[in-house]
Amino acid sequence: LTPCRLVDTRNATGPFGGPALAFGATRSFTVSAGACGVPADAKALSINVTVTGHVAAGALTLFPGSGVAPVTTTISFAVGKTRANNAVVGLTGGVLSVLGRQDSGSVHVIVDVSGYFR
Repeated sequence: LTPCRLVDTRNATGPFGGPALAFGATRSFTVSAGACGVPADAKALSINVTVTGHVAAGALTLFPGSGVAPVTTTISFAVGKTRANNAVVGLTGGVLSVLGRQDSGSVHVIVDVSGYFR
């Protein structure tokens, strides 16, 4: 795929926009409904995930489906530091979820897709 912005919580409230991810919260995204042309039968995504606008240190876990999040971390961040990381993340039923593991507050999440796997 041509790199495409799938999620940006800095945007207006919506299925792929705001609000920012609150601490301890999980948001799920049905990626085939997004603007990037990912087919419903995709099994994984090649992504770049960026965090910004946070007031507490923490981490995000991106995981397939909407069940229980694993204990792994996709990206860690320090207070006030915008960070980015590449990852290949699985999908379950076309759904990608993000769990905020920061201590307090909220964090803006940006997910850019550069490819998918069937």
